[in-house]
Parts: sequence; structure tokens; C-alpha cells
Amino acid sequence: MKRTFAGLIAGISAAIILGTGTASAVGQYTTGTTGNDVSYPNCNKPIPKGSSFGIVGVTGGLGYSTNSCMASEAAKFKSYSLYVNTGWYDQTTHDTSGPKQCATGDQQCRAYNYGYNAGVWAWDAAASAGVRSSTWWLDVEASNSWNADTLQNQQSLLGERDALLAKGAGFVGVYSTASMWQQITGGWKPGWSNWVATGQSNTLAARKYCTGYQFAGGTTYLVQYVANGLDYDYGC
Repeated sequence: MKRTFAGLIAGISAAIILGTGTASAVGQYTTGTTGNDVSYPNCNKPIPKGSSFGIVGVTGGLGYSTNSCMASEAAKFKSYSLYVNTGWYDQTTHDTSGPKQCATGDQQCRAYNYGYNAGVWAWDAAASAGVRSSTWWLDVEASNSWNADTLQNQQSLLGERDALLAKGAGFVGVYSTASMWQQITGGWKPGWSNWVATGQSNTLAARKYCTGYQFAGGTTYLVQYVANGLDYDYGC
């Protein structure tokens, strides 16, 4: 996740496809294993030995930006999945046309299109770098651009998720905290899978968040904690 976020239920019995690209393999978020998520702030940092999986940032902190070292970071993991920074701002200069035809002034429709186009852009950016996965996460943080209108924000996230699924993702979950999710979406419960940023500094403290913190209403697969300047992710 972005370093600006300082803080940053059951076991899985079936495998989730994590990657099929540059240095990728089939893997799973197995209960009790630990991996790492990385992006542009980690370009020159080594990955700890014994990391079971990686989650690589496609974007460079904001939508429509690129993590220039995503391919080299993906190559450090035997298996990896991907995440993308999200957002919405009704004065954006990015494309808000299609796939929906929006009536004049329909900001929810424009927000959906913005998210959809951002999802297509992120998928294509990863593919052009030789980085591919069928497992994606939407990074939802208050430090990104969001409107005060939570319904518009919801539509932007829905559009981005729909785009990734349409492009070929088999799984799209969401990363956030309960407080940021409440602020950005109004506590929306779409039933999506959760990756919880705990703000903790060790596995023992973080794994308690595997239950009771399902901000998006779905299963919690991962909880994140930060140690020695690196993001760690524990499989619930």
C-alpha cells in the first residue's frame, strides 16, 4: 500500500489463482501463512526470506499512474496477486464516457464510467509490463481522491470491479479499514471479500482482525500489519 498510510474467517480450502505472468505461479492465501505487499516505495527493498506470496501494486499511488517497478517486484515472488489504487473526483479530466450512457448531470453514472475506465487502464498497464493475475484487490484509502457523495464513490468502485472482472479477473476484493470504508462509501456492504489494514506491528496482534472487521460484508482473506518498514499480510 502507499506509505502515506502509516498504519497500514475461515481457512481457505480451495486454491485461488494468484498469477500467471512474468515470474508467477499458482498459489493460495493459506491460513497461517504470511506474504508481503509492495509497490513503488519498495522498488529497491529486498523481500524477506520465507514470504509465501506477494501482492504487487500496479498503480503508483493514484489511479492512472504506474508503479514503474511492478515487473521486477512481481519477479521476486513465486506467486503473486495485484492491487490497484482507486478514487473518484467529479471534476476529473479523465474519461467518464462509456460503458454507460450518462444523462447530463448524472454524476453516479459518470463515477461508474470513471471507475470502469480506470480498471481497464490498470489491467492493460499490468499486461503491458508482462504482469498478470486473476486475483486483484481494490485499494480504498482516504488519502486518494474521493467525493463527499458516498453514492458516487460506491459507483466508481463498482465500475472498477466490473471492469477487472470483464477483462478476466476471477476474484476482486477490497483493501481498506472500517473507518476509511465508512468515510468513503458510507458503510456500504456489497458483500465483497476483505483485506483489512490493521495498523498493528506483528502477526499476533493483526490476526485478531480476521474476524469481526468485514467492512465490505464478505469474507476476510488477509490482514495487513507493518514491521521494519515493510507491509506484511497474514492469511486468515
